[in-house]
Amino acid sequence: MLATSAPAPTGQRQAMEVKWDGIRAQLRFDGRTLRVRSRSGRDCTSEFPELDVIGERLGARRLILDGELVCFGADGSPDFTALRARVGRREGRVAITARRRPVKLVAFDLLHLDGAAVRQLPYVRRRELLADLALDCPALMVPRHFLDEGEALLAATAEQGLEGVVVKRLDAPYAEGRRSRSWIKIKHRRRERMVVTAWCEHPGGLPEFLLARRGGDGRLRPAGSASVGLDTEGRGLLLAALEQHAQASRGRGRHRLRWAEPVIEVLVDAHGRDDGPVRDAVLREIAWPQDEPARAVRSAR
Repeated sequence: MLATSAPAPTGQRQAMEVKWDGIRAQLRFDGRTLRVRSRSGRDCTSEFPELDVIGERLGARRLILDGELVCFGADGSPDFTALRARVGRREGRVAITARRRPVKLVAFDLLHLDGAAVRQLPYVRRRELLADLALDCPALMVPRHFLDEGEALLAATAEQGLEGVVVKRLDAPYAEGRRSRSWIKIKHRRRERMVVTAWCEHPGGLPEFLLARRGGDGRLRPAGSASVGLDTEGRGLLLAALEQHAQASRGRGRHRLRWAEPVIEVLVDAHGRDDGPVRDAVLREIAWPQDEPARAVRSAR
């Protein structure tokens, strides 16, 4: 079941959960074998051996859990960069990365229990069954859900730099494999000023701009990339300005990455840790240096 981006519904009782910055997954246990599948259905069990301990905790119970695979940093907050480093690792490196960057399954729904499908039960009943299982262990946690505390949770998650919240109807069944307005996701997004350090043009698609944050010491730290947000005119002006400051290129053909003097800045809306790569980044406007707009316009013509 997938959440829909929309304003929080009103006029009905609802639950609210933290939206964890991870990778969606289902955990299946048949009393003997534990399997982990990604949202696309790919079997990724072998990539996360630290989850095997969950089967030991379950014993002879059979179930299917829906949740999020999350790497937690030293400060206790989700670290998507560390999680991404775990995905697709070669077999010889899996054990090493599992020790260095262990994942945890954050389970927020129960779909099957001891031979009985529970998807059609109301959300609130599924959560009761999930809580009754008392499954918390080093590799798994069942987080709280909050009733009638929406404003407080929204404020707390924003203050802690978490991705956002998901609002869920108490009476809603689980709609397998499709997006539903019974779950509404609300993401916290912030606006940052960033430096464009390079760009890559994709024939038939939008150009991709590499971003960096300038620290208090003046040093640039990579912060991911962005493609969407500016209109056609805005992208043209940004590309023209970068051409004026082009320094070098790497690669060939359609994947040629072109570097630029780090003087052109943009305003970016995104979520994610403020010390790591931006997530779902949207370019809002160009933050021109002095006299740069005129140069860019002349070059574009």
